[in-house]
Amino acid sequence: MVLIAAGQALVRNLTHFEWTWANEVLERMAWADSLLQKATLWLAFLGASLATHEGRHIGIDVLPRVAPPRLRAWMEAVVGVGCAVICFFLARVFWMAVLNNAVDVPLEYSVLGPDGGALHVCESRGDRPMVFCMARGALRWIGATVSTPDDALQLVAPAMFGVMAIRFVLRACCALVSRGSRPNESKPGAAPQERA
Repeated sequence: MVLIAAGQALVRNLTHFEWTWANEVLERMAWADSLLQKATLWLAFLGASLATHEGRHIGIDVLPRVAPPRLRAWMEAVVGVGCAVICFFLARVFWMAVLNNAVDVPLEYSVLGPDGGALHVCESRGDRPMVFCMARGALRWIGATVSTPDDALQLVAPAMFGVMAIRFVLRACCALVSRGSRPNESKPGAAPQERA
């Protein structure tokens, strides 16, 4: 991503010298903006999901640090359920927003059908982008009808919010099951274990 963005910026700066080849290269790099936008979105959500998995997400932990273990476990469970509910509704809203925007078929993805009406390129018998059409068919199977690859790539947002919701629910369940029993906390005078 850094190399593509730097290359595009370099070529864009070279167009100020009115070199025709720089303009041609910049026109051929029209795909770079879309790729960088979607890759940034994917990196952000994959990073957020990884932070949730490792417990490194943003959190206010003043009260849990001073609370007794049992109260801390209940606090972790309540926060986990609350975060899961928020992530679930964010996933739902992003899902509906992506599908709402994917209803319109752009001109480059539409062809004339036999009756003279517009068809999506994947629904025609002619030359079709096979990889996208197969992915579109798989997404349609789960209820996501998308018109372009950009629409399909935006589905990472609801998917990752769903994954984070599941992780928060599991974290809440683990906190309730443990009920504050941490290693060496139940035995008075036990030596603390070292972390790896």
